[in-house]
Amino acid sequence: MKKTTIGIPVNSTMVLSNNSTKQTYILNEEYCKILFQLGAIPILLPPTNKKSEICSQVNLCDGILLGGGDDIYPLIYEEEPQKKLGNYNEELDNYHVFLGKQNIAFNKPLLGICKGMQILNVIYNGTIYQDLQYFPNETNMHMQSGHRNDMCHTVYSKKNTKINELLGDKFTTNSFHHQVVKKVGDQLIISAHTKDNVIEAIENPNLPFCLGVQWHPEIMAMNSKSMNPLFNAFISACSQAN
Repeated sequence: MKKTTIGIPVNSTMVLSNNSTKQTYILNEEYCKILFQLGAIPILLPPTNKKSEICSQVNLCDGILLGGGDDIYPLIYEEEPQKKLGNYNEELDNYHVFLGKQNIAFNKPLLGICKGMQILNVIYNGTIYQDLQYFPNETNMHMQSGHRNDMCHTVYSKKNTKINELLGDKFTTNSFHHQVVKKVGDQLIISAHTKDNVIEAIENPNLPFCLGVQWHPEIMAMNSKSMNPLFNAFISACSQAN
């Protein structure tokens, strides 16, 4: 029986090696570990600017997981860069957006994590606060300084949403972000938030599985099974798409 395959686009960064810099693909290992643990096969996808190659990548996979990374290039969502904008990679962001669009067009499941949730929002013409400093209300901690597995805050989900069905009315998560969703994209709904009204999950209720979360469930999954329902539902949706 064919195992479910899930594509994960890698990030690209400059690293110092033997006194010279070189462009290197990177990906946090927890994404692959949790998929292997739950019976799926991760496929790492290198970025390309050729649309035909991106379509071929989507065809290889039963679904796509968009992971975390640097900030999103703001001109992609038609806003000017602001002072608190961090590092970004325009070419990589364009690749992630087109990959996600093609995956949705092919009616395949998509899970966005942290930056991946923000990319999902941009795919649907949403916008991003480039830093929590620009958020209209005072916010609590969203860039934790403790261990990556530590819980940072409570997330409250909305009734009749997929995230509520999977994780319940409220739950605690880690948090590693300084950018947040501003205008929610067309066709998307807010499915979870923190007490300070920062959006923590979005989804397209018209698709079988198109969901983004702002926290890092793959890191939590290394020490706890609390996020297994989320990954199991994603893998199950992908298996039905193959």
